[in-house]
Amino acid sequence: MINFSEIPYDWRVPGTYVENRPSYAKRGLIPFPASKILLVQKLATGSAAAGVKYEITRPEEGTALFGAGSVGQQMVRAFKKANKTNRVFAIALADDVAGVKATKTLTFTGSGAGTIPLYIQGRRVRYAATASMSVTQHATAAVAAVNADADMPVIATSAVGVVTLTAKHAGETGNHIDVRTRKTNEDVLPGTLAIAVADGVAGTGNPNVQTLLDAIANDWFTDIGMAWDDATNMTALATDLVQRYVAMGKKDAHAYIGLRGTYGQLGTKGAVTNSPFMTLIGAKRAYEAPCEWAASLGGVATFQLTNDPARQLRSLVLPGLTAPDDVDCFIESERDLLLRQGISTFTRLVDGSVVLERVITTYKVTNLGVADDAWLDIMIPKTMTRIRYDWSAYVTQLYPRHKLADDDSIAANNNDAVVTPRRMRGSWATRCKIYERQAWIERASETVDQSVFERDESNRNRMNSQQPIIIIGNLMNLMSALEFQV
Repeated sequence: MINFSEIPYDWRVPGTYVENRPSYAKRGLIPFPASKILLVQKLATGSAAAGVKYEITRPEEGTALFGAGSVGQQMVRAFKKANKTNRVFAIALADDVAGVKATKTLTFTGSGAGTIPLYIQGRRVRYAATASMSVTQHATAAVAAVNADADMPVIATSAVGVVTLTAKHAGETGNHIDVRTRKTNEDVLPGTLAIAVADGVAGTGNPNVQTLLDAIANDWFTDIGMAWDDATNMTALATDLVQRYVAMGKKDAHAYIGLRGTYGQLGTKGAVTNSPFMTLIGAKRAYEAPCEWAASLGGVATFQLTNDPARQLRSLVLPGLTAPDDVDCFIESERDLLLRQGISTFTRLVDGSVVLERVITTYKVTNLGVADDAWLDIMIPKTMTRIRYDWSAYVTQLYPRHKLADDDSIAANNNDAVVTPRRMRGSWATRCKIYERQAWIERASETVDQSVFERDESNRNRMNSQQPIIIIGNLMNLMSALEFQV
């Protein structure tokens, strides 16, 4: 029996009536609506309302919305350098009212004539010095150079040869602002001039990300970049990601957070969460802020894993970032240990480029505390999300108003608006062939053989299924025994 949605079953007026409708039986992959949101911090000079999301189409919008020198501006620019095609939104919080702004100091001694460089969070400023200038005059000139750059994350003041850099934001993000006088071999202070950089007041009091998570609770985002790395906010985000990923949530998202610190400090951060849906990347003495690393990694991952969720990100460059100096890069054995503690790793090219080595999640153990690598690499949750989304959308399109009957029933054999467990299994077999051709899974025939579709014994309107898949691997290691003849 052929069923119609628009043509009445008892129409008597003569004529030919044609109902147009699509057939999804041989449809390819369902388009995946990748979308990124940045959870950022704003300054009072930004026009954005706190807790309201804005779509970002141009890098300069971060400045207008969140303020020059803000975390929001930095993250928007970093994302746009890495990803110019995927949709991206940003939502911000103002500084915590109880927050404290971080400070750093530059103490000038000696004298010298020439061009004096300063680097603050990777941004270079310079001022001209003469041999007759006092340390107070050097400090005054440095302050003028720093404050002339509106996009600096700090405000500079000086007194008696000492420059104080105060973070524009209150909170812990200010603690990660990198300050130095040398980046290249050409950066040499003239004469006897010396500039000592030191930490001052520690920044404290990050905004509460839960406010933003509540605001976007019903929105679909596949990727999230967060500016804060404190335990409270990381835990809140990890909890939210679990709820997004569960079967009844169906709003899968993956989060990216940047870190700055020593090997031990990064390991401590990695232990905060055990999430299959969160990725941390950390560096020691990086030029750019951790929030920029999070945005850049998220930009690359969103683009590449939308194209192919099962393909590793190794060898890809994070554009716009400068790797730490060689002396500040982790050695191979340290990187191996970091990968066991939930921290993704990178390597440094001779030109200072940041090259991804292995991008992982923070998942390390089961709920019973047993070591487990089931969700180790970011490709696992990303591939599962893509298959779940495609299969769910395909079934919805193929069987939108179908009735459910047993296999070999008269209804199933005579009516095209009836689906059965066997017919659903056939549809699953068709999709698995596509997933295998996409190189998302392996051994599709084995997957189909082991899949079970059955009608629920207690609810005649419900079909249950178990669909094991084998996600394709990636070439991470080639271990060889190279033997020579004697």
